[in-house]
Amino acid sequence: MSNLSELLPAGSSVKSADFVAQGTLASGVTVALRSDGKVEAIAGVTAGFGTQTEFRNGSINSSSCCYDTGQDKILIFYSDQANNGYMTMVVGTMTSGNSISFGTPVVALSESSNYCIAVFDPISGKSLVGGQATSSTYTGAFFAVTISGTTPSVGAKTSLFAGLQYTCGVYNTTAQKILVAGNENGNSNYAAAAVATISGTSVSFGSKLVWNSQDSRELKIAYDSVNNNNVCVFKKQANSWGQFGILVVSGTSVSVISTHTFAQTSTRYPVVAYDVDKAKMLIVYQNSGSSYHLWYACVTLSGNSPTTGTAAALLAATGGYSSYALQLIYHPTLKKIIVNYGGVNSAAGTYAEVAISGTTATLGTPVAYNSSPNNGYYYASLAYNPDQDNILAAYMSENKGESTAFNFSSTNATSFIGITDQAISSAATGKVVCKGGAITNTGLLPLAETFGSKVVFEAAISNQRSSAFDSANNKIVIAYQDSGNSNYGTAIVGTVSGNSITFGTPAVFASHSMQYSSTVYDPDTQKIIISYRNSTSGSSGLAVVGTVSGTSISFGTAVEYAASSVFIQEAVYDTANNKVVITYDDVTQNATRSIVGTVSGTSISFGTAVSVNSNRGSDVSAAYDSANGKIVVAYKESSRGKARVGTVSGTSISFGGETNFSSGNLFWPTVVYDVQNEKTLIAFRDSDNSDYGTAVVGTVSGTSISFGSATVFNTGITQSIQGTYDSTNNVVALSYADNPNSNQGTAINGTISGTSVSFGSATVFNTTDTSGDPGAVISYDTNAKKLVYAFTDSGNSNYGTAIVGNLSNALTPNTAYFVQDDGTISTTSSTTKAGTALSTTSLLLTG
Repeated sequence: MSNLSELLPAGSSVKSADFVAQGTLASGVTVALRSDGKVEAIAGVTAGFGTQTEFRNGSINSSSCCYDTGQDKILIFYSDQANNGYMTMVVGTMTSGNSISFGTPVVALSESSNYCIAVFDPISGKSLVGGQATSSTYTGAFFAVTISGTTPSVGAKTSLFAGLQYTCGVYNTTAQKILVAGNENGNSNYAAAAVATISGTSVSFGSKLVWNSQDSRELKIAYDSVNNNNVCVFKKQANSWGQFGILVVSGTSVSVISTHTFAQTSTRYPVVAYDVDKAKMLIVYQNSGSSYHLWYACVTLSGNSPTTGTAAALLAATGGYSSYALQLIYHPTLKKIIVNYGGVNSAAGTYAEVAISGTTATLGTPVAYNSSPNNGYYYASLAYNPDQDNILAAYMSENKGESTAFNFSSTNATSFIGITDQAISSAATGKVVCKGGAITNTGLLPLAETFGSKVVFEAAISNQRSSAFDSANNKIVIAYQDSGNSNYGTAIVGTVSGNSITFGTPAVFASHSMQYSSTVYDPDTQKIIISYRNSTSGSSGLAVVGTVSGTSISFGTAVEYAASSVFIQEAVYDTANNKVVITYDDVTQNATRSIVGTVSGTSISFGTAVSVNSNRGSDVSAAYDSANGKIVVAYKESSRGKARVGTVSGTSISFGGETNFSSGNLFWPTVVYDVQNEKTLIAFRDSDNSDYGTAVVGTVSGTSISFGSATVFNTGITQSIQGTYDSTNNVVALSYADNPNSNQGTAINGTISGTSVSFGSATVFNTTDTSGDPGAVISYDTNAKKLVYAFTDSGNSNYGTAIVGNLSNALTPNTAYFVQDDGTISTTSSTTKAGTALSTTSLLLTG
């Protein structure tokens, strides 16, 4: 059985059938029919790489490679440091299995060399190689290379440029010429270019053009086949800004259209590639003003007029020697640009796909491929092999010239047969709803978050926010510092309707300057409790009880729980003991402290405060574990993330032993309890891992807590993390300010399984800076089944603002859905239609 017609004969009324699974399949998974009759999950494009192969047993300096489509060979041209830096070339034979074999290296020029390039010319069937020849007063030396079997040979040398540096070259398919660019050390390091013509075994150049009369370094070039333009990126030495020039080839001449800036910051080693599918130029560079992290800019060329998108972080990778390996190449089958760079935490060669949408670039999962990560990774170059549809990387590792090929297998989406109607173990038999049938499953779409419009709740700067949901009145209560009213502690009641929220009149709960509020709901007395710091009276800790009525809230008299020097705090409610527990940073006692409160009417009384730890812990957060009846407290102590489990007894609390959840420096730990999975998640900014947003899952046992492995949810500097639990979708909802993207307010949800957490796609809910203390606080409205984010909107005078988020995986009735390359379904058109939605959970598969 190899096709659907054999399974379902014409006229059959069968809409589902049993299949043997290849690999374990969950319910609601799109599957493809294999040639052996089994079904497998539809998978996205995957990458694989071959064995690292040595082409030079000795150090190399610069390298460049190209693919000779006439001979089906790879040519690597390099400076052989193990042989006096001579210009050297070697021919490799590649196979579909990603393996490479090499012939004997051949010296092209017995002179010390640098800045090597290799470009294939399909018209002449030759390759142009060349670079700086240091023994010839650093003048450029270029050759035409002929390949015979695995042996390369060169014609006569042609010189170009006075003191050539930073050589780059590209083949212009319209002009059918090679454009060579570089800077002239003998001419004030001005940028120059010339057109190369290969005839027989000779190379000639048209007139040289000095196209940028300023000191220009680190040049790289790419060809825009849509607009017939050549884009050359470089670093302007005077201020280290990233710039690019637009060059046009006509016959054997080159002219410059204009030059532009892509980064008004100190840049290093910019590289450029053209995405033919998206008609965009992608520029990637090291941002010296951002710890040498990799940044990018997308350029759209319309005719000769470029539009440059806003520069943003691509990867928060450290700089160092990874700069020598940074390369880009376009993969025409994959229709994506591949970025190659030195590894983040080691020197391992690493590549990743880059997806471009508009002027935004998104990095796929990085893959390390060279086998000597601790011995250096330098001087990389890339070439695309259209015969095997793979990419070759040449580089130096462990002081040897090495190479690796990697390829990308295509999706099996075109073999779509149906969707699993049950979970099926590998090699077991299970039911699949086939084309023509209807599948009903709540998990057909991944959870995605949409947002309503922003609503101002306070027309003034509103920092020190906290919020909670009053389930008796179905209201959101937001507490905040009102800068428009002497920084008084103020609260407001919000009502969620659909994807919007309306607010009542603000009410003052603290007629003095207030900081570090924390708001919690007491379901037993149906009261709101706000704890906070009195900033005008010894920084004492106070708590006040609020009563919601309609769209208003009123307060009793505030009660002091700590006499002085209270900083960050968190209040949680213990439903087993009907108590409020406030954990706070106590500077006077030099410790993290907890205290138990009892609500009675509109007042609250407290027991005796207990030290959580023997040293002061800042950035305090806490949550209540309802399965175990415990309080989980997290804090930063000596720059390390630590947690303890607290047990309430009467009006007191005691703590078990201390457990590290992060061995490195961190900020903003946020604790959220997952009721369904009975786990505690701690999200934080991991300063020992490039300040990435990171999360760990904790399991409480008795009075101790243990943690699984850390999971990164944002590969960029992550600030102002906040979180809550969405009980409808059983996910942990997080918000954060994404520093590489202008601190935009960003939301993401995580699903816990065992001691691990996986995250969905991040979604921006506020396009301006949302890092205002303490970021966007979140509450979940269990009645409306919506998330409410409260933040200061820097795009609107830092006013207190709220927005409603809706997490859903519902289908849209009467809407067509398509199978994507990665096996998901969405409304984005593809070559494989899945079907049409009959309801929010049912899909009629295309017959």
